[in-house]
Amino acid sequence: MKHLFLVVWGLLLSPQRAHGRTDDTANCKPVTERFCQGVGYTTTLHPSGVSGYNLQQIGQIVETACSPHVAKLMCRVVVPECSSEDNSRVKPCRALCEKVKTDCEPALRAKSLFWPMRLRCHDLPGSNCVEGQENPVTPPTQTTCQTITVPLCKGLPYTETLLPNVLGHKTQEEASQNIQPFSTLMTMECSSHLKPFLCSVHTPKCVSGRAQPPCRTLCERARSDCQTVMSSLGFRWPEALRCDAFTTESCEDVPIFSDIQTSSATCQEITNSICKELPYTQTALPGVLGHRTQDDASLELHQFFPLIKVGCSPHLKQFLCSVYFPECVSGKPRSPCRTLCEQARSGCEPLMIQFGFPWPAPLKCDAFTTESCEHYGVSSSGGLCEPITIPMCQGLSYNQTIVPNLLGHTSQRDAFMKMSFFNSMVTAVCSVDIRLFLCRVYIPQCVAGQVQQPCRSFCEKAKRGCEGLMANFGVSWPDELRCNSFPEEMCVSEDHRPEMLDAEDVLVKLNAGGYSVRGKSLTLRTAHLLLTFMDADKSGDLDVVEFFKLEHYVAVIRREYVGSYESSSPPSVTQNQMKRAMTAREYNLDDETFEVLWREYRSQAGIDYDNYMAVLTKLQILKDRFKAHLLSLPCDCVIASFSLKQFMKSAVI
Repeated sequence: MKHLFLVVWGLLLSPQRAHGRTDDTANCKPVTERFCQGVGYTTTLHPSGVSGYNLQQIGQIVETACSPHVAKLMCRVVVPECSSEDNSRVKPCRALCEKVKTDCEPALRAKSLFWPMRLRCHDLPGSNCVEGQENPVTPPTQTTCQTITVPLCKGLPYTETLLPNVLGHKTQEEASQNIQPFSTLMTMECSSHLKPFLCSVHTPKCVSGRAQPPCRTLCERARSDCQTVMSSLGFRWPEALRCDAFTTESCEDVPIFSDIQTSSATCQEITNSICKELPYTQTALPGVLGHRTQDDASLELHQFFPLIKVGCSPHLKQFLCSVYFPECVSGKPRSPCRTLCEQARSGCEPLMIQFGFPWPAPLKCDAFTTESCEHYGVSSSGGLCEPITIPMCQGLSYNQTIVPNLLGHTSQRDAFMKMSFFNSMVTAVCSVDIRLFLCRVYIPQCVAGQVQQPCRSFCEKAKRGCEGLMANFGVSWPDELRCNSFPEEMCVSEDHRPEMLDAEDVLVKLNAGGYSVRGKSLTLRTAHLLLTFMDADKSGDLDVVEFFKLEHYVAVIRREYVGSYESSSPPSVTQNQMKRAMTAREYNLDDETFEVLWREYRSQAGIDYDNYMAVLTKLQILKDRFKAHLLSLPCDCVIASFSLKQFMKSAVI
């Protein structure tokens, strides 16, 4: 039985045998992005997107449907077709790019979206390329949902599929043949996630005439659960089903199961000196690797101390601490983040190999998932903040950056080499804005895994101050820094005082201070409200004393939320609980005003932590303004004709 299973598995792993033809593009991977389904091709060399592009941003642009050809253009640039033919033949034409850009600019402005800086139409070919009227690849003929007939995929929560799937199967018969070798693993029941994942690949769910892409988290769980059984049978997880070829955008309906056995876990203060300077102060033992005491965990962690001191990766310390001293959340250890592991490993493994040490097997990155990555500052598109290491850009109003940067440089070192062109201008201080502007482009600010772009006006101020000096050197302003390529809204217009904190700084410091709940931090919108509430001098930012008061305010509300509402299922504040909380604070709202606020801030289950903080802060701001109005009256009297309740109603409604 084992030998037969291996033979069939070998057929599955061989694209030539499975499809009966020679595959000249062995490195091609399935196109998994939902917005790139049906654009005329199904494979790419860059399933996670070409370096320098943000897949989440591209998806938002495509979803506007601002042009009939926006998906074709964006996908062929960011997730390009995998082809053995002349490369220019699969690229979009310059004319197509210009047409889409013209069509889309008004819609993008209306939605506060921006044309990708790296996408310059004049860089695309003018001929022998993909035009707007037709695709070089024949589109799939099957475009309607069909009832699932594959035996192994019956009995799922959905009954309809759409082909071709991400593996290129055009019929359910092909898909059925390809999934059959997995029947033994399904029979062994090595994972409850295996069948849902395999069927999401072979018979994807049909949603509004589109095939729902497979979920990366589901893949990781199935592979992790079945790895031991597979190894005992002598084979590996198929290359065609590599989990990192998929995304997490379709993972909303995946049930969350803890990967860590924590029945006897207890929270305790972290005593290890390496892991004391973290956003959290308590850990849970036994931990991810089974250490039952902090002494045991410290003993094993200490072997990595030289690597941490060398600084081979800015993410190594945070990753190791998340493994050996995981954060305690409701009595359970938080799972380490796979993306954080991959970043730490890519930076440090070459150095370890030089000294004859392999990356430790217990820390294999594919043993972790991406479920907890948002808590570690990793955005949904995979972006990860890191400390600034470039001396020229240290000591500014921010200290975290992200790569790739706005120009596509994949490391701070690469960005610094490009910045050396401007050394003379920065030294001569041709413009007070030049240093900060250059840093915000080459070493951009990172907040919660997202890059913060400088505004067009910021660029123009820096350019005006330096063009004269550049002319003396016989050079002109670089084309890659054209000011019209920067946004006019939702951007950084200028720097603020380094010792002061704006809303982004407030959010970063609150996250670092552990003011999150269940890994969900406050939003930037709420941070703006908190800043407005504590900004006594109306300067637009907070000093040290103001932020200290803000921390105390946030801590009180967070403690109240966690103690009274977080333990409910799902964790949220009900309508009656919200009314009681407002009455306790003497906000004096009538029913109509309350209903307006409730509709504005509630989610499906009620009001969550972020919205609870936001609505209470908003009402406190209004209450303080009303009191200030009374104090400004020329007499010591009570104005009965205009009460706090009326003021709240007029302000809210």
